[in-house]
Amino acid sequence: MDEQSMLIKLLNEAIERRVNNALRQRKLTLVQVWILRSLNQRADKTYSFKELESILNVAQSTCAGTINRIVAKGFVECFTNPEDRRIKLVRLTETGEKYVKDVEQEINNLNDTLYSGLSTEEIDTFFSLLQRMYDNIK
Repeated sequence: MDEQSMLIKLLNEAIERRVNNALRQRKLTLVQVWILRSLNQRADKTYSFKELESILNVAQSTCAGTINRIVAKGFVECFTNPEDRRIKLVRLTETGEKYVKDVEQEINNLNDTLYSGLSTEEIDTFFSLLQRMYDNIK
């Protein structure tokens, strides 16, 4: 692994560690928060399990286990699609919505730290390049 690749890996690990440490008091992980935030962005606060698997790019069993853990905390509820009982759905609860609002500030603070000293143009360029690099290897 070259120095640039190692730097990307180290940055990812540092971000994940910092976020997970901030979330530890709430007994949630970064992936669980991504699910909650994704649900919160939908008008009906609902996704199918399959959609979340795709968003998170994880296996069905990993997604189901993660969802089950946040169901136990009362942040989401699961049910079957009334039109097609084969489809499992997950919806953000009122408790989950309140939590997402609370955690957004922590995420904004982390982003402020990460982007400190960078212009808006530099941030946009950075993410554009990351997306292109990801598209190249996926």
